[in-house]
Amino acid sequence: MTVRARRKGAGMRAVRGPSYRPRRHLFVLALLLAAFLAVTARLAHIHIIEGPAYAAMAREQRDLDLTIPAQRGSIYDREGKPLAVTTAAKTVYAVPREVVDKKAAARALAAALGGAEDKYLAKLEKKTNFVYLARKVPVEQAEALRSLGLAGVYFLDDTRRVYPSSNLACQLLGFVGLDGDGLSGIEKQYDELLAGSPGRLICEKGLSGVPIPGGVTVREEPVDGQNVVLTLDADIQYQAQTVLADTVKQWKAKSGSVVVMDAKTGALLAVASVPDFDPNRFWEADAQAHRCRPITDRYEPGSTIKAITAGGAIEQGLARPDTTFRLPPTFKIGGRTIHEAHPRGTVDWTLTQIVTNSSNVGAVKIGLLLGPEMMYRYLEKFGLTERSEVDFPGEAAPSVPRPRDWSATSIGNIPFGQGLAVTPLQLARAMAAIGNGGYLVTPHLLQELPDSPSEKLEWPRRPALSPQAAATTTEMLKAVVTEGTGKGAAVPGYTVAGKTGTAQKPRTDGIRGYAKGKYVASFSGFLPAEDPAVVIVVTVDEPSGAIFGGTVAAPAFSKIGEFCMRHLGIPPRAPSSAVGAPAATGSATETASSQGASR
Repeated sequence: MTVRARRKGAGMRAVRGPSYRPRRHLFVLALLLAAFLAVTARLAHIHIIEGPAYAAMAREQRDLDLTIPAQRGSIYDREGKPLAVTTAAKTVYAVPREVVDKKAAARALAAALGGAEDKYLAKLEKKTNFVYLARKVPVEQAEALRSLGLAGVYFLDDTRRVYPSSNLACQLLGFVGLDGDGLSGIEKQYDELLAGSPGRLICEKGLSGVPIPGGVTVREEPVDGQNVVLTLDADIQYQAQTVLADTVKQWKAKSGSVVVMDAKTGALLAVASVPDFDPNRFWEADAQAHRCRPITDRYEPGSTIKAITAGGAIEQGLARPDTTFRLPPTFKIGGRTIHEAHPRGTVDWTLTQIVTNSSNVGAVKIGLLLGPEMMYRYLEKFGLTERSEVDFPGEAAPSVPRPRDWSATSIGNIPFGQGLAVTPLQLARAMAAIGNGGYLVTPHLLQELPDSPSEKLEWPRRPALSPQAAATTTEMLKAVVTEGTGKGAAVPGYTVAGKTGTAQKPRTDGIRGYAKGKYVASFSGFLPAEDPAVVIVVTVDEPSGAIFGGTVAAPAFSKIGEFCMRHLGIPPRAPSSAVGAPAATGSATETASSQGASR
């Protein structure tokens, strides 16, 4: 019995042992399952959550995404001379981890490309696979750098904007930025036409960052920009800039400007400003030199406005060239006393003599005949209350108060060009309307789009003055040059019609009134007077030694006008005598528009 029991017990033990194995297996299985789930969760996190980031890293390491620049269109003058062109260039970049001696490489880059050595060193020390070192580098300069064999430095094809004539028409043409976008001037105005559309290249690159031959995956070809032909005449522009620069230097002036415009069509032949700059290195110039002053800067035109005042009175039948006015030495209006530039006694002057001798008192008397509403109406008809709509960015709006805003003294200064402000271009437009038979034209710079021959370019014009009144006013302006304050503007062999201006500058310190001793001298006119080819406006800001437009600006007008006649092939004619009564006895005196303000 005992033995059986033991055996039975032993047998029982033998049967009991295997009953614990499934639990052990389940435990191991659970561990394996947990590990599997953890790995699955991690893989899922990597693929779903972190996947895009890793994919982007892979693409960055493998793919090179480059913009293929379009060839920017060229800009030409009216005779086909290139003013702005695009040439081949190189972009220099580096793979920093391939550059062994970064300090030596930075030193070599600075010597070859220019710039600060530490600027290149900072780029070479970046933790990246690609860094730009320099863009739009001239090919010759880039090849000189390539010959050094710097490890980790590579080159890509690029283009750069070049202005062959340096500072010629610099403010007018403007310049482009590093990415080829027009930033100012014509480059900005017609950027959409000139720029074209860039292409794109996505390709595989090796460990060195250099594209793998045959590894291109995406290539979109660029669409080159259109060429643009301007109304500008490079020869007239050069002459205008040269004469203006000499004039500003001679009179130690702050700045100056010139507009030369086709009197009949509004086509701009020259637009010049001093100081100027080289658009090939525009970043080196003061921002003030970038200003295209004839279009962007306003000034009080002074006595030039007397031509419009007189023209309005003639058209309204209020006066004729030989109508006589008694003019006292001074004239009081609205508590203010109007003076002439030079003291004189009481005179009886005709309308022609008032214009010829640039009389402030006479202009006020004519203004009183017109009245505020009609005076403003003629300023409006001559385009002096609106932008000219020239195809150029940043044209300043004129500042001409409406009659409801006039003070009691406004009628005592606006008729001779004080208390309003316009740009030289807007004034040129108004003068052209007198010379071309009474039509207000639209100044413009675009002459032709050779790549779009079907494109129709239209520049509107509208009546400003009757042909009869325009012709009569022209005769009086001819007398200004033959007998009056504008003798310095005469051009041998040609008749010139024009008007001097000497305007005191308003104060800029927040106090009303005019700055003592600061003037803008100007001359505005057209020639040949009987059939004008060009209208020219010359302004000189803050001349020293002389202030009058007839002394400072008129000679510059004469030189530019004479060149224009020769260059445009207009033969000389015998000058005709002025229409109207003879000039007053004694020497003609130019009237500074400011004199009514302070003396």
